[in-house]
Amino acid sequence: MSSTSDFAHLYTARDEDLIAILAAADAADIALHHPARVKPRPPARSTAPGTCEVLLLGALGCRYGMLAGGAGGHLIRTATTTVLVDPGPAALSMLLQLIEQGLFSWSELDAIAVTHLHPDHYADVIPCLEGMVSYSTGGRKLLLANPTAAARFAAFSPYHVGEGGLAELVTLAHPETDGLGRASVTVGDVILHAVPAVHTEEAGRSRNAIGLIYESTAGHIWYTSDTNLTEALLGHVAAICPTPTMVIAHADASNIDQVPGRAEACHLETRDVPVIAATLHPRHVLIQHYDIAYSATDYRIAQAVWLQRQLDRSNLPTRVLPSASGLRLVLTDTKVIDYGVVLGSDAAFGVAGYLRNQACL
Repeated sequence: MSSTSDFAHLYTARDEDLIAILAAADAADIALHHPARVKPRPPARSTAPGTCEVLLLGALGCRYGMLAGGAGGHLIRTATTTVLVDPGPAALSMLLQLIEQGLFSWSELDAIAVTHLHPDHYADVIPCLEGMVSYSTGGRKLLLANPTAAARFAAFSPYHVGEGGLAELVTLAHPETDGLGRASVTVGDVILHAVPAVHTEEAGRSRNAIGLIYESTAGHIWYTSDTNLTEALLGHVAAICPTPTMVIAHADASNIDQVPGRAEACHLETRDVPVIAATLHPRHVLIQHYDIAYSATDYRIAQAVWLQRQLDRSNLPTRVLPSASGLRLVLTDTKVIDYGVVLGSDAAFGVAGYLRNQACL
C-alpha cells in the first residue's frame, strides 16, 4: 500500500509538471475510447486444434453461492474461438486474474452468452462486454441471450447492444420455450444450440430460460444451466446430440430421498444424474452450480463418489467429475484428455486430486 510520503513530491511540483501528468492521463483516456489505438496483450488462446477447453470461472451458484463470490460462469475455447457463458458477479475478477497470468486476453473473446435473467448468471455482463469490444482486433462481437435477458439488455443498456451499439445482440430460443429467437448461432468454429430449461426466471416466466449445447470438432457439450429434468428435455437434447462428450450439470442439491417439493427449486439434483447418464450415455458429467450449503470440498467429492458407484453398478460408462473455480478441462470428441487448476483454491486442488486418484480421464 502506498504511503503519503510516496506522493510528497507532487505537493511541491511545478505547475508544468502537474499539467504533464494530467495531459498524459488525457491521452490515455482518449486511447481507451478509441479501441483501435489500444494495443492489446497477445491473444492467450492456446487450445490445440480438434479439442475444446472448458475453463470454470466459478463452481457456485444460487443466491448464497453468488454472495460467497463463487458464481462466475465458464469459458468455452477452441483453437480459434472463445465464448464466455453466464458471467456472474465473480467473473470479472477471475478473468482479470487469468489476464495477469497470461492465460486469457480480452482480444480473444468472440461472444458472451446469457441463459436467463438471474444475477448469478449475468451480473458481470457489462464490464466483460466492455473488455470484449474495447480490445477487439476485428469482426463484430456478439451478445447472445435468452428472450428475457435480450429484451432487458436492449432496454437498460442500448449503448452496449442497441442499434449501432458495441455488440450485436442475438436472441436465442428453442421452439418449445416462450419467446422468439434463433435456435442456434455460429460463433467461429462453435455452434451454440438453444435447448429448453424449466426454470422460474421471474413471476410468471418459467419457460423463457434456456440451456445450451456447444458443437465443435471436439463433439458436443450439453450445458444444462438451471432447469428441472423432464423426459421432454432429454428428448430435445438427444435430437441435437444423442451422445454428448460431456454434460455440465447444474445439480446443486442432493435430495436422494426425494423430499416432496424439493424439485420446485428448479435445479437438477443428485438423483437426476443417473437418469441423464442412462438416457444419453455421456462420457462425462461435470457437476456445477453448488449453493453455499453444498460447497464444501468433502460434499463435492462425496457426491461424485456416490454417483460414480451408482453408475458403475448399472454398467454405465459415464464418469462423474466434481468441479471447482479455476478447473480447466480439455476434451476431444470422445473424452476429457487433460485437466489442470489455473486459479488455485482448496476446493480446486481437492477436486484435481479426486480426478487424479479416480483416473477419471
